[in-house]
Amino acid sequence: MNQEEALIFSSISLVLSVALGYLSWRRYERSKSLMWFFWFLGFVFYFIAAIEQEIFALGYCNYPLAAIYMFIVAELVLVLSLGSVQQVPEKWKRIYYYYSAFATAVLIITIVYKPFTIVVDYAPTNFPALPAGASSMVTIPASGLILFLAARALLFKGNKAKMISTILAIVILGFGGMLSASGFVLALYLSQILGMSLFLYGIS
Repeated sequence: MNQEEALIFSSISLVLSVALGYLSWRRYERSKSLMWFFWFLGFVFYFIAAIEQEIFALGYCNYPLAAIYMFIVAELVLVLSLGSVQQVPEKWKRIYYYYSAFATAVLIITIVYKPFTIVVDYAPTNFPALPAGASSMVTIPASGLILFLAARALLFKGNKAKMISTILAIVILGFGGMLSASGFVLALYLSQILGMSLFLYGIS
């Protein structure tokens, strides 16, 4: 991927993250629901990640930026799942809070353990093994929880088309992340744009 392509794709992601943040905040203001507050925070994290992608596309990357990016892209999924978990009984919610705190602590330790860089050809795709593994401790359970609760909502309540859109968004974003880590750089941006567009429909 060349620099111009990275700038174009990261700019589109940035615009979509602003739209998602606005819609989720509007939902929160109307409902005062803790679920929507967490989803708003998740999309704020997405906005920060998109800004970093712009910086990477401009050809600049150092360890602090790489460390923040690895933390943000894992934690944004976790924060979204903290919104979704508000639907479950208090006992299970508390257990998930404890696990989230533990997984986040492990992620931070692996990130600060040794300096690294993540940018190849203007895109963040070169993730070191140790932080990437710790990131999976955060993102895989969080994504699974969001998918499970969205599927449950699809069966029992809510707008089915929007629930399907949200489920597809999670699947596409996760699949795109795996492909980009395997060297398919374009998959990172295409999955972000498609996944975030599906999220826009799902929460609108």
